[in-house]
Amino acid sequence: MSRLANVLIAGSNGPRLDEMVETLSANGFQATHCTSAAGLLEEARIGQPDLALIDLASPDLDGMQLATTMTQDAQNDGMPVILFGADGSDNQFTQAVEAGVDEIFTESTDLEEMRPRLLPLVRLATMRRELAERIALTTKFGDPVAPHSSLTNPPKLELLQIGRDLGEAEALKKAMGDQCAITTTPSAFTASLLLSDKPFFDACFLAIDEIGTNMSPDQAIDLCNQIRLSPRLYNMPVVLINPHEGGVDTVLALQNGATRVLSRRAENGELYAALSILGRRQQSRWQIRQAMLNTMSPQTTDPRTGAYTFAYMRAHLETLVAAARIRDKHLTLVFFSFPDAPGIKDQFGATASEHMLRQLPQWINAMVRIEDMVAHYTGHDFCIALPDTPLDEALFVMNRIAGVLTYTDFSLREVYQPVTISVEFGIAEIEKGDTTDTLIDRARATLD
Repeated sequence: MSRLANVLIAGSNGPRLDEMVETLSANGFQATHCTSAAGLLEEARIGQPDLALIDLASPDLDGMQLATTMTQDAQNDGMPVILFGADGSDNQFTQAVEAGVDEIFTESTDLEEMRPRLLPLVRLATMRRELAERIALTTKFGDPVAPHSSLTNPPKLELLQIGRDLGEAEALKKAMGDQCAITTTPSAFTASLLLSDKPFFDACFLAIDEIGTNMSPDQAIDLCNQIRLSPRLYNMPVVLINPHEGGVDTVLALQNGATRVLSRRAENGELYAALSILGRRQQSRWQIRQAMLNTMSPQTTDPRTGAYTFAYMRAHLETLVAAARIRDKHLTLVFFSFPDAPGIKDQFGATASEHMLRQLPQWINAMVRIEDMVAHYTGHDFCIALPDTPLDEALFVMNRIAGVLTYTDFSLREVYQPVTISVEFGIAEIEKGDTTDTLIDRARATLD
């Protein structure tokens, strides 16, 4: 299993498309090239792709109309749609926003720069697919859940403008009208205070100040880091507006949490498109998160721990294993065991033991993605399924979780001293020929 994502590319034959397919393939994307709109729509229905990329510069198809068709087609099941080859005009950016696409690249975008901007969309596709599967499974378990609806009537975008305003706020208000509300704050310091009180902005933007009185490059990098590392902000998009000369290093900014770095002014339309698309994406992610939590019903949840039952997990694994095999995608399964946790009952009593048992999945859930399912296996053992996740990435996260839990002083009811526990985990990635049983057995067999 080696594919990061399966993508469709619609556009005319030529060196540019050949280079794109080659570059994406070298970066873990399995690319299928479609030369017509009909071909793309057919492949989208039967091929179970993660993303669709459409060339606006292709003379053989109306890329914008095709994108609109794709975003409005319920059979695409929320598959992200991306435009590339845009000419950078206000008109194209406005049309892209109105079409409801998930990303747009201009002709000047380097192919190597596309990968970090595509990765969040791969995760969005995973989240949407995971939600649909959980809703269907929860209904089978006897607790119908309303189908997830897309943001057809999205709420007003809540935007945060930080630092010196160079005219962007006024330009955004003119472009978005009553579809956005902009809160302004003068510096990185005041932004940190504001975000600690009101973390639910859909996106923020800030202009690097060449003079450095409001937002120096270092301050901008530091703020991006703070936002990215705060779980309360849930990866809120951050758009940096860089001066034409000097300012922040783009690569460094992206590595430190910036979502986008723009050199154009708001009047050119790129800021409007970036904040509209990123803000709607953030709203969608919050909506998916809440809908995912709604699948935790009395029929699917273990009453002792508050985690999913293993019966629910096992039924879900059947779907995940089949999908990973068909789509040639990653799937990793982890078991966490707390071998000395049963001794808490002997030392501190049943109330403390049950309190500990309920805290463990809460801590684990706080350190994994919403699309990762955490279930109670048995006793003090828990299972985590990580869809579309390679072994090395899952191993990194699981080591971090184990480290945090090992060095945590737990506070338990009616116990007047901190309590620590030891942690073991076993992990396995799906392999060719695996069934649900063999994947479970291999993960259990590697418990430390």
